[in-house]
Amino acid sequence: MSTIVISGASGFLGSHLTRYFAKEGRHVVALVRAQSSLHRLSDVLDIVQLQYIDAENVGDALAAQRPIDAVIHTATEYGRAQGSFTGLVETNVAWSLRLAEAAVKAQATCFLNAGTALPPTVSPYALSKHQFSQWLKLLADGSETCFVDVALETMYGEDDDPAQFIASVILGCLRNAERLALTTGEQKRDFIYIQDVVAAFVRLVEFHTGEQKKRRTGGYVTYSVGSGVAVAVRQAVEKIHALTGSRTVLDFGARPHRAHEVMFSQADLSAMRKLNWSPQYDLQEGLSRTIAWWRMHREEQLRCAG
Repeated sequence: MSTIVISGASGFLGSHLTRYFAKEGRHVVALVRAQSSLHRLSDVLDIVQLQYIDAENVGDALAAQRPIDAVIHTATEYGRAQGSFTGLVETNVAWSLRLAEAAVKAQATCFLNAGTALPPTVSPYALSKHQFSQWLKLLADGSETCFVDVALETMYGEDDDPAQFIASVILGCLRNAERLALTTGEQKRDFIYIQDVVAAFVRLVEFHTGEQKKRRTGGYVTYSVGSGVAVAVRQAVEKIHALTGSRTVLDFGARPHRAHEVMFSQADLSAMRKLNWSPQYDLQEGLSRTIAWWRMHREEQLRCAG
């Protein structure tokens, strides 16, 4: 049976992908750091193969898993804790490139990268993700492995990092915080529910593993993945406030926009629609499902995150 390898399997996106493929009966190898919390994978630990990795053994880890249908790369460093730029580049560029090179050496059919729709000028994180994409284009030249770069819009959903924007607003509203200090909220974002993101990756794996096994010509291709709808941040926050029935004061304008803020972002779904994929959840339903999950699990997950 061919293998699906998922880096960052203990993270938000990685855990949802791991769970999906494992429950579908695929042989899933979950790449995680030795210090990673596995709380997101607690319900599938008995049906996935955990592989603890570091920068040095990633080549051996992949070589032992041949044949590999797909390597799905979701591991990333956001650089939020005022860490060094060197650390950000080491994870998002250097180590990621080692993983991609190992995928080629192991003759993986395709390599899917969870990238970002943010422009490189927004933050060091976005810059590092775009730099890695440039390396993927070079690596794809002459390789039989197909490289699929997924430009992700703003994901949200169950079991996200509590520090992420949508999750933090939900938690603040659920606990009826006195006030939430926010920007004006006029910037527009393409919010996409995690189950739609998973479905997009599943479709990309199906298509590109099928096509590549026929052609084995490699190459590089990019897709935009989002809801295809740009919504003002203020509108999304007010929707959360209403759905939670919160008494929290939403203090719009209390915080300045970050430097180099993107005021409009929206996915072009034309390439994904050609693969017969489109989002199934609008913002109302996605937020309702996410809020329901946080109502049930917030204390447990906050302990795990802490």
